[in-house]
Amino acid sequence: MSRDEIPPRVATMMRLSEIGRRVRALWRRSRVARELDEEMRLHLALRREQLQKASMPVDAAAALARRRFGNPLHLREDAMDAWGWRWLDQVGQDARVALRTLTRHRGFTLAAVCTLALGVGATTAVFSVVSGVVLRPLPFADPDRLVTISGISPLDPDGGPVRNTDTFRRQSRSFEAIAGYEVAARYLRSHEIPERVMAVRAEPDFFSILGVPPVRGRTFGPSDPPTVAVVAERFWRTRLAGDPSAIGRTLALDDQTFTMIGVMPASFQFPFRAASLLTSVAAEERTDLWIPLDPPLGPRSQIGDVIGRLRPSVHLAAAQSELAAIATQLEAQYPETNQGRSVRIVSLASAVATPAVRRPLFLLFGAVGLLLMLACSNIANVMLARLTLRNREIAVRRALGAGRLRMMGQFLTENLLLSLAAGVAALGLAWLGTSAMMQIAGARIPRSHEVGLDWRVFLFLFGISTLVGLGLSLIPVLTVGRSAPRAALQESGSRSTVGGSSRRVRDGLVVTEVALAFILAVGAALLVREFIRLRNTHPGMVTTNVITFHVGHRASSETDVRQFYEIADRVERLSDLRAAGFTQLLPLQNWGWTSSSSDFQIRGRAPARTVFPIELRFVTPGYFRALGIPIRGRAFTDHDTGDTPPVVIINETLAERSFPGEEPLGKTTTRGTIVGIVGDVRQANLDKPSQPELYTPIAQNWSQLSELGLTLVVSTRNRSPAIVEPVRAIVRDINPNLAVFGIKTMDRVVDDSLSDFTIYLYVIAAAAALALVLASTGAYAMISHMTAARSHELAIRVALGASRARVVRLVVGQGAWLTIIGLGCGAFGAFTGGRLLQGLPVSIRPPDAVTMMPVAAAIAAIALAACFMPAWRAATADPIDILRRE
Repeated sequence: MSRDEIPPRVATMMRLSEIGRRVRALWRRSRVARELDEEMRLHLALRREQLQKASMPVDAAAALARRRFGNPLHLREDAMDAWGWRWLDQVGQDARVALRTLTRHRGFTLAAVCTLALGVGATTAVFSVVSGVVLRPLPFADPDRLVTISGISPLDPDGGPVRNTDTFRRQSRSFEAIAGYEVAARYLRSHEIPERVMAVRAEPDFFSILGVPPVRGRTFGPSDPPTVAVVAERFWRTRLAGDPSAIGRTLALDDQTFTMIGVMPASFQFPFRAASLLTSVAAEERTDLWIPLDPPLGPRSQIGDVIGRLRPSVHLAAAQSELAAIATQLEAQYPETNQGRSVRIVSLASAVATPAVRRPLFLLFGAVGLLLMLACSNIANVMLARLTLRNREIAVRRALGAGRLRMMGQFLTENLLLSLAAGVAALGLAWLGTSAMMQIAGARIPRSHEVGLDWRVFLFLFGISTLVGLGLSLIPVLTVGRSAPRAALQESGSRSTVGGSSRRVRDGLVVTEVALAFILAVGAALLVREFIRLRNTHPGMVTTNVITFHVGHRASSETDVRQFYEIADRVERLSDLRAAGFTQLLPLQNWGWTSSSSDFQIRGRAPARTVFPIELRFVTPGYFRALGIPIRGRAFTDHDTGDTPPVVIINETLAERSFPGEEPLGKTTTRGTIVGIVGDVRQANLDKPSQPELYTPIAQNWSQLSELGLTLVVSTRNRSPAIVEPVRAIVRDINPNLAVFGIKTMDRVVDDSLSDFTIYLYVIAAAAALALVLASTGAYAMISHMTAARSHELAIRVALGASRARVVRLVVGQGAWLTIIGLGCGAFGAFTGGRLLQGLPVSIRPPDAVTMMPVAAAIAAIALAACFMPAWRAATADPIDILRRE
């Protein structure tokens, strides 16, 4: 029966049986080999006996039997191919040879593994952050259907509070549910001193939208009273000792009592930026508990944050169109409050990982990617030099019958082992790098608690290590077997050379290293220049010897306002103090309350045609003196209370916008009489110019202030921290229910305002420093290899009378030309890629000659210094010894 006549089922069984036999042969390889050798010896013995019986001499019979039997090595390979997989045997042989080769050259192996581990580890560390923040799905049920809804208006084009949330919920057919929420600091009254916690007040559908069940108890819904609470697992574990019976326990928050009904899992965190707006708007702070929103939202009310879950068949664009149509109807019905207002829908994933988050992360990923490319170029250059020295080894193996494909497989195995070893070493570096980045900037990266080495990171690490090994294998694949074995064997080791194509590859690798190092160094120089500019930017206030204390409160009466004024007055009377005052919004905190110039009209004048935003600030009398803010006119006094006519102070920017060419002092506005003009202060960050600002006394606007408390600003005559305890004692004496926390110097506040920028500076500067080291070592390796290959030629030149200086110029000149070409390519790359730095949270000026020339000079000096050392060795070597060795 032919093979074509075999039934398919039988053929399948035969193939499975063959595969099983081959697999068993893998595990019984030594036993199969012994049985095969024994069978071949028996076969030879039988043939020899047959020939001897035919009257043939013993030696002749043995020789003829061996000739007729064939080459035992080929027969053994054929048999193993029939019983197993020859390619697997070859891989095993290549791996053993590669291990012996790498072990024999320990210095090269160690240097290559460390160099590649730096590049792979840095790339993996940044990828772990990108994966945790951008690529990993949100930890909620059907996260693709979750969206955020924000209100947009002429004053808030980028998104703000949402009005008429209840109307959108009732009239929309695109959503399964919509829920508003807000974040606020509360004070847990479990000890003598209130403890500050972060709470989220949310509508009843909040948890059903996110779809994450609690680990204990239940979540609240529409039928629950407003006095229930769901706590975070960390809160339950740290403050309630992880007591399983804690469900039903009461929690005293501010002046209310809540019943704990559930515990959310440790992985649950929402909102991701449940930040204390008192310390930094960018700082991520884990939520401690969730409570119902009380009172519920009405038809005309607004709330800062809204989330929703789309129906399964609804697309984002359709839901956007529907809500926009509803917003248009509301604008027609209520023009006095909804003029120009609409809504914007964004997927929750995009709202968490905004472009302001993604762009810097991808920029960092590109920077460390360039570092990895440079590391690979460095090792490839060294490998090319080693290939020249291994020409004789390659020629011997080819002369013994090794084909070009087999040689390529050998080098591929060797490089894969090298790159995978680097990947193992990079795992530890990636963990250290990820931990360092989270330590420095974790508070300002959303979902930072989810960043870690998970299966995605391990898969990326394995993939990038494999790609590095394959990429490094291109060098031997393109060069091996180009020359005849006899010519290679006739060359001596020191004079072994590679062809013109290999020299071009070698020179190209050096140019690539210099170019990549230049691009990274220019990027780091631009960041350093910008950092210096920001540090030298005057914030409009005095930050030296200024300490800030946040004082949390739950006040609702005039008496509490007088308590804050009394605290400031008593603190100011302490020794070694200059001034003290409260503010609702500390400068350089990147946030503020925004009003409109339409609410700031001059009495007796027609309303201005142009409308612009005005930031509102609430302060007590000593605030301007505490921060050394210059003022023209008068500051607020203790007499500016709710019983006196309202007064305001404006900054210089608002004075120029609203009173061009005239004196604002004494003018009466809809907000109050202008009694002073203060200098501009950088409120958002050091990079953003001051905006129009309106200051009002806290005592005259107490009902408008939020529940987050006030910040006490204290100016001292020295840096002594001894002021902290006296301030705490004064606060406790006046009102024991007030909590003091978030103690910082204003210098620390300035540093925190630059922390977003600092992490990018650290990473790119570190990558640039490593790039310079790798580029210099690459140039050194190239020149060393070149001088070794040209030692015979250089010795003849010296013997014929060439001076040492001429030999040095000859050797260094080649490296200098490659450096110049690399700098030219790097300059083009720096100009092209300079626009990518615009994605950082500060404005970066494009690269110019002032920045690039010093960087180019530094790289050229480092490269030439690296080239000089092997050149000097070649110039000072004894030509007679070199020629005698040749």
